[in-house]
Amino acid sequence: MNKEAILSILRKNALYIIIWLLVIGASIFFVCFSQSPKAPVKTYFDNINEEKQLDADIASLEMERDRIKEEQKRKNEAAKEEMVKDFYPSTGQGDLMSEFSPMFENIITMIKQNGIRMKSIEYTASPSDDNIVKNGAGMYSGYRVDFELVGYYPQFTAFINDLSLYPYFINLTKFEIVPYQYDKRILIAKASIVFYSKNS
Repeated sequence: MNKEAILSILRKNALYIIIWLLVIGASIFFVCFSQSPKAPVKTYFDNINEEKQLDADIASLEMERDRIKEEQKRKNEAAKEEMVKDFYPSTGQGDLMSEFSPMFENIITMIKQNGIRMKSIEYTASPSDDNIVKNGAGMYSGYRVDFELVGYYPQFTAFINDLSLYPYFINLTKFEIVPYQYDKRILIAKASIVFYSKNS
């Protein structure tokens, strides 16, 4: 085949040849440049640094966990100490009403501060049905106060909470609540509290 015949074939098929060249070029372009960028390859040192950072983070979390556990332990021990309450020290005056009057005043102040109204109040010195007074062999003195109180549920909840925080040992022997007949939101409570003192 001579040179003239080759040129003649090329001229006749020039359009097809150009199209094929464009298709091949476009394919090469997309293969080479349209791929998503590769993530940088991590080196051995990068992996070591990551492991060191992870170990440091774990150690920090373990230290924080130990600190929280220690703090919780201290709080639990303090709470246990608070739960053990002392008896009110006896003044030795012999008059129980005078001896327990500071405790009465404290409880009445709690009642008023919580917005509760007192309907009635009765006192019983050395209640014979109280186990601590009865079985204490003269070591403990007791005085029971019976209250009739009027208030709302949140007020009574706050009052009971205040009683639990009272620094001396007292005994809430009765706490009965009934709703007021004409307004069920208002509650009437009958409460009996026994105060104790320890004789020296």
